[in-house]
Amino acid sequence: MFILVIAVAGGLTAGALLGGSLANLERLSLRLAWLVVLALALQIVDFSPLGAHFSDTTRVALHFLSYALLLTCVAANLRRPPVMLFGLGVLSNTVAIVVNRGYMPASRAALRLAGLPVSATPHNNSELAAAGTHLAFMGDVFALPHGVPLANVFSIGDIMIAVGLAWLIAEAMRLPAVAHPRPLAVAPPNAE
Repeated sequence: MFILVIAVAGGLTAGALLGGSLANLERLSLRLAWLVVLALALQIVDFSPLGAHFSDTTRVALHFLSYALLLTCVAANLRRPPVMLFGLGVLSNTVAIVVNRGYMPASRAALRLAGLPVSATPHNNSELAAAGTHLAFMGDVFALPHGVPLANVFSIGDIMIAVGLAWLIAEAMRLPAVAHPRPLAVAPPNAE
């Protein structure tokens, strides 16, 4: 989730620096956008204290479902280059999570740098990469250092998601202004 905060802030900043307007975000239209909201809600529940009450099978199923919802929204909006990049990031994360039984592999070095627990017990959606981990290079191998706001681990997929989202926001802010038709001047009736 932290990567989304950074992406939104980056997109708003880039859009403003490029002369865009926040008002233009009203006109940003994505097909099936509600699926993104549902996917994020599922992940929030899944990785919150509430999710601790679910079985591992249920948590993994919710995680997979959230990514399926995101990929469905991406597929419905592929005509937009920022969504394509966002989708590549989602797909990259999905593959890494699926081949690792529902958890994103995280490198020991990245976890340490972020100040997160380094243990075999999964933390949030990450699990320490170990023997038998598949595609570890696609996992959480990068980190914002401990002490930095929002310190956490992240993947190459997360970077693509963040850049795609920031690009989408900045692009939407730069939409040309909508031309509002001027009212027709009504000629006064001829005074005869």
